[in-house]
Amino acid sequence: MKYIEIVDDAIHYIESNLHRKLSLRDLAFRYYVSPSYFYRIFRAVTNQTVKSYILGRKLSAAAIALRRTDRKVIDIAFQYGFNSHEQFARNFIQIFHVTPSGYRKEKTSVSLMDRMDIVERDFKNENKDIIVDYSCREVKEIKLLGKEVLLNSYYSCELVEKYRMIFDFAEEYIGRGSARRLFNVVRGDRSDPSRIYCFYGTTVEEHLGDRFGLAERTIPASRYAMFKYPEKIGLVFRTVNKDLNKWLSVTKLEINNMAGIGYFTEDYGPTRNSYLYVPVL
Repeated sequence: MKYIEIVDDAIHYIESNLHRKLSLRDLAFRYYVSPSYFYRIFRAVTNQTVKSYILGRKLSAAAIALRRTDRKVIDIAFQYGFNSHEQFARNFIQIFHVTPSGYRKEKTSVSLMDRMDIVERDFKNENKDIIVDYSCREVKEIKLLGKEVLLNSYYSCELVEKYRMIFDFAEEYIGRGSARRLFNVVRGDRSDPSRIYCFYGTTVEEHLGDRFGLAERTIPASRYAMFKYPEKIGLVFRTVNKDLNKWLSVTKLEINNMAGIGYFTEDYGPTRNSYLYVPVL
């Protein structure tokens, strides 16, 4: 089985057995691998540990039961495999920062952990760890025509608006136009880390229509690390961000800051694959 298949099956098993005491050892033996190897597989695919995922899902299910039923707290604790009221309360406070009884009485709002949906991608073994698959290649200069927006990464509403603008652009120049690829170039603002410049556009060669209202930008020639995802990067941005953080820590590669961009993405319409390129030394 592939890593994705193993973890997807494991998550399904966890969801079906939240009432049981689940251990890393038991899960590993289901797939005939060592606990340490399963730990690395699960962490690589989900960007969290087996223990934290199981605990988060058990506590989230228990929190829902606390709100929707009038059953005793201790009965709900036992239902989800906790050994005692004390253990349940301690874990509940650690994750949600409120006691189980307080959560029920005060109608406190907490962030529950949903069942994880796995983002399909490939992985590789490197430096005795498992990371998202990548390859390094030299990319020649690419000239683009498109539009640029300035975003504040702290405001989700701005990100939503950005994706709407990109969708409209893609519909006009790719869906109804001659271009086949959509590029998105991202660079930060050194004076304000919360500000991000996003330029989205198509190559000059593929653009055959009117250039009115479009700006020119250049993706610099450089060595890039390339990552492949089966859907648009914006839809799985949190997973991608965690993948990249681990990739950097494991590979020890250095970012080429002289390139002048943080990264760029290439969405290829016919296959719906997306490619992310990070400039490296």
